[in-house]
Amino acid sequence: MKCKRYQHEKLTIDKSTQPNRPTSLLQNTIFTKMHSATRSLRNCLGLISSSASRSYALQRRSFFTSIQAQNAVKTVSTKSSLFGDLTPQLNEQQLQKEMQQNQLEKKSEEDDEELSEEDYDEKAIHYVDPENDEKLQKYLSPKPYKTVDSLLSPLKRELYLKNVKQNGFYKNNQVIEHKKSGSSYKLNLTREEIQALEPSIYLRSWRIKSSVKKVNIVLRSLKDLPLKKAITQLHFLNKKVSRDIVEMLERALDDSKKMHYDPEKLYVAESWVHTDGRWQKRVECKGRGRSGIIRHRWVSVRVLLKTDQTLKRLAYESQLRQDNKKVVSKLDAIKIRGISPGFYKW
Repeated sequence: MKCKRYQHEKLTIDKSTQPNRPTSLLQNTIFTKMHSATRSLRNCLGLISSSASRSYALQRRSFFTSIQAQNAVKTVSTKSSLFGDLTPQLNEQQLQKEMQQNQLEKKSEEDDEELSEEDYDEKAIHYVDPENDEKLQKYLSPKPYKTVDSLLSPLKRELYLKNVKQNGFYKNNQVIEHKKSGSSYKLNLTREEIQALEPSIYLRSWRIKSSVKKVNIVLRSLKDLPLKKAITQLHFLNKKVSRDIVEMLERALDDSKKMHYDPEKLYVAESWVHTDGRWQKRVECKGRGRSGIIRHRWVSVRVLLKTDQTLKRLAYESQLRQDNKKVVSKLDAIKIRGISPGFYKW
């Protein structure tokens, strides 16, 4: 398609129709002032007309809405709202349900007000001391139990306790007669089972602000010491960690009473220290623009206390090893030839 070009006609302006322009300077200033005044007059008239038209439209709209509302009041019943066409009308059943709900709420409020002080105290939240809180104390210090009661069956428990009563400790592969059945039994336990069944108290500390190297120095000084002697030893040690370990060992005295152990017969059998690895780190600022890392170390201590029953078993086992030891001699089992003098030759 070819585009059509339109030629614009030249406008011819008649000078006779145009208004006379001022020629002098005074006439020019008067003309400009008159022109600006007429422009401002036009603007004012336009604003007045627009505001008048708006106010007329608003009055007309409000008039029609008032007529519609009056018509709606006539049609809608007294129970419904004025805006019956917009909002749904409530049925009598719905109104009755709402009234019943309101009555129930009022009754519940009155019942709450009439509650006695005891019932109110049960529902209210009160502050409880940590020492009197049963659930917290059960979690922090669980009830101790004996391994003999939890790991062995009734028949094995009876045979084990009878063996310990006869010897003062457990001897493996010993024949024991059962009175009720009249038959004899031989109980065979492994070394790990014997160690687990022996009376013992296992202690565990909280997180202690120290290092493994510092705690090991204290724990080595407590090796194989009686419980009460270990506590006195820690009282006189000039170490910060000794305070936390003393608190842990003093808990063992309370546990021994609960488990019916004699605290005089308890001793420190094993003790070890370990870290959980959650160390706090900080920046150490040094001279000449250098820096390092400061590590705040935390450790926890474990202690295993045992009774004299274990000491008796260990002494018996060491004596057995000594008795079963083979005699070592440098001479072979041959006849001695020659005349032997009546004295030694070195």
